[in-house]
Order: sequence, then structure tokens, then C-alpha cells
Amino acid sequence: MSGSVHQPAGVVLPGLDGANPLGFLAALGTLVVLHGAGERGARLSWRRARTWTPVLRGMSATDPGRLSEIVAGGLQGREVPREAEDERAQAVGRLDATKKALGDKLKDVRQRGLKGAERRAAIEAEAGPLEREYRAAREVWLKALAAAVPRPELALGKRIDCTPDEYRQHAEALLADAGPAERDAVDLLAAFGTDTCVNTRTGTIEPTPFQFITGSGHQFFLSTVRELMEQVTPDRNRRTLFEPWTYPDEGLSMRWDPAEDRRYALMDRDPTASGNKPRTMWMANLLGYRALALFPCAPRKGQLRLPAWPDLDGEPAFTWPLWEHAVSLDTIRSLLALGELSAPHPEVAILRARGVVAAFRARRIKVGTGANYKLNFSPARAV
Repeated sequence: MSGSVHQPAGVVLPGLDGANPLGFLAALGTLVVLHGAGERGARLSWRRARTWTPVLRGMSATDPGRLSEIVAGGLQGREVPREAEDERAQAVGRLDATKKALGDKLKDVRQRGLKGAERRAAIEAEAGPLEREYRAAREVWLKALAAAVPRPELALGKRIDCTPDEYRQHAEALLADAGPAERDAVDLLAAFGTDTCVNTRTGTIEPTPFQFITGSGHQFFLSTVRELMEQVTPDRNRRTLFEPWTYPDEGLSMRWDPAEDRRYALMDRDPTASGNKPRTMWMANLLGYRALALFPCAPRKGQLRLPAWPDLDGEPAFTWPLWEHAVSLDTIRSLLALGELSAPHPEVAILRARGVVAAFRARRIKVGTGANYKLNFSPARAV
């Protein structure tokens, strides 16, 4: 029709920028959530405008309002009974008390200056009973937590710091209830780590490099996910997917947006001052978390490896592709695992032959020293 404006097929999500690691993860998470909500034909592509913008195709719902409602329903999880939450709170109180008692006793033994067999005997006699009490309290807490979480994989704890045995127990429990159409929680557990890659110092599994928050500022990876789920609304989803990001939300961040690198040298005022607190987009973070189902961990030569995270001279870096043809979740899994993305300088011709029209890389950087450091993504660059 003369004078008409051509509209691209599908649902454009102008709020998300594929050159931002959080924007890319949020787009993938949106597709994962929609697929779980019954939109089995949903596919994702990218188009280049002012930014790299995701486009959804194969959807039965195309109205932004309705789409935002569907995504909200897929993000909220199950309702937790009040009594289950009360039991969890009591269990975590007992766990914290036993952990403190054990820590105090170990400190006391160390301060005596005992050596060798004498020190080991004192630890076994005095700290041994407290350690067994702590383990029992942790087991009770994990059982209470399993009944008080809106999603089953969150029963792992506050963060990804379980032992290999605990990881296997959770995996077996999730597998018992998972069918081909209900594998999301299993996929997320596989994205957390593997029971074959263990931190020799702590005895816990090595976590995914996506775990940027581990307790600094009293924020923990899985606890933050749970708190984000309590903030889900269709309107917040609509603003995340369809509007420019204005960063109205304070706290509860997974720290995947390079804009959250708030070092003194990069700011014109104290980043901890009143009125200058970190701000983020809550739903983008939660959608990004759901995208982790596409990044399963596996051991390779004794080291933890996962798609899109090449080891570049020992420096962790996230590398992701963008594509112009609409593809399904299974095809996206294949694109993320392309070996060429792991090269220091990927060959553009090889990527284009596989449908990849652009690729970006962001380094995982450590800001601060000692126990007060934070992890962030550097600004992405094209590769």
C-alpha cells in the first residue's frame, strides 16, 4: 500500500540490546520462559538498528501487554506456603548458630599454637562434635529450603557451594520428576556446575563463571534469584522488553550489566554515597538467569567448561553470537557451542557460514581486593 510503513515480521523487543551481555541473556531467557509457557514454536533472531535488537517469531501472542503477562507467569514460580517459609527461617537460624560455634572453636584451637598430632587431636575432640552438629543442621536446612522455594533448583542453597554428594542428591531428585517438557530445572542445575569439578580448598563444586555474587554486600546468587521472583509483574516485564532501560530498581542485581561497574575512578562521586546507589533492571536480571539453562557445565581436562566461555590465557571471557535467521532453542544451543567462538580472534567467514552475523566478547573482571571484591563484565567489544 502506498505510503505504508513496512513492519518487520514477529515481535520486536526494542528494550534489549544484544551487544550488552545482560541484554543478550535476557533475550535468551525470554525465549526459554515462553517455550516453557507453551509457546513451543517460538524462535529468536536479531536485527541491526541503533542496537542489535531481538525479534521473536512463531508466537501465538504478539501484543506487548499479553506477551508481558505470559512472561510474568513463567517467571513467578510456585507459591510458597507461609508455614514452609517459617520452617526455613528457623532452620537457617540454627544453621548460622552451629556454623558460628564451629568457627569460634576452630579459631580457639588455632590460637593455642598447637602443632602436628596434638593440634589434630584437639580439633577432632573439640571441633568434631560441632562439625557433625553443623552438618546435621545443614541437612535439616536444605530439606526445609526445598519446601520453601518457588523453583526446585533454588533448593541448592544461598549460592552454588554444595558438595559433590549434595549436588548428586539434588540432581537425582530433579531427574525423578523431569520429563521431556519439564526439564528446565534440570537444565539450570546442569548450568550451575558438575560434581566432577571440585574446589580442593573448600570441598564444594566449582560454580559456573556466571556466578558473580557470592556474599559481598550480603547478596548471594540463588537467594537473589528468589528475591527477584518476588518482584515479578507484567509491567516490569513490559518496561524491560519494550522500552529503553531507565534503571529504576535498586539492588538485587546479578551484576551482568557492564554499566554496574562502579569503581571510584569511573565515577564523578562516591559510589557508596546516599542517592548514588547501584541501580538495575530487575526483570532483565531474572530473565538472564533463566537463560543459563542454555549453558550446561562439563569437565574438560579436569577443568570446568561451558559454552561461550573460552579460556583465553586464563582470563575468563564470555563470547556470544548474534544471528539474523529465526532459530529455535536447540539451534541456539548449537550456536553457543561453536568452537570458532573460543578462538582469540574468530574468523568472520567461518561464523557467517554458520549463520552468525556478529559476535561480542566481555571479560569477567575483578574489582577490589581481599574479601570485598566484586565481579563485573567489562564493556563488550565485537570480535
